[in-house]
Amino acid sequence: MRNAIEIAADIRNAAEWDNDLCAELCKAAGMENEWNAADGETFESVVNAAAEKLGVKIY
Repeated sequence: MRNAIEIAADIRNAAEWDNDLCAELCKAAGMENEWNAADGETFESVVNAAAEKLGVKIY
């Protein structure tokens, strides 16, 4: 499993949201259930919460 810093860097460098990367970050944060429950309007807040929990920047 890659570390949170690597995943966050890939998210920052992506041209648009990548579902696989977001899911990987949420999994690393122990937030798989939240990710799976997220929809088109809530996914960004879940990814932001995962990044905050892991102490990484995604922007």
